[in-house]
Amino acid sequence: MLGKVVKESQRDWNEKLPVVMSAYRTAPHRSMGLSPNRLFLGRETRMPIDLVMGLRPEEAVSLQTTDDYMIKLQEKSDEAYRLARKYLRASAERRKADYDIRVREEKFAVGSWVWLWYPRRYQSRSAKWQLLVRGGVFDKY
Repeated sequence: MLGKVVKESQRDWNEKLPVVMSAYRTAPHRSMGLSPNRLFLGRETRMPIDLVMGLRPEEAVSLQTTDDYMIKLQEKSDEAYRLARKYLRASAERRKADYDIRVREEKFAVGSWVWLWYPRRYQSRSAKWQLLVRGGVFDKY
């Protein structure tokens, strides 16, 4: 999102960051169906236009006590958590199904030459320049 609003020189990113983060936090995410504000705060944040237009009827009702507010907030948080888990589970299953379409199983015979993924990181060495694969003979599962 930040890349879409900065100038070509990219030197004004720090000025655009608060607005971009606000947009990110208020937009519902496809994987969850909820915005980060709803998950974290239990409600959507009010934008300047909301102050001009007035509160929505469901937001205008004030709770009498702090205990009532806390109970209502806990109920909203529990519901948001339940919905997020449901949507994330469905999203994960959808991603797995999409991934599995392109995966094909490989069978290797003992003694055949294979590449081994070996992502070991060394201290004081740049990860960019390290070899992450090693060649070798396949000798067991």
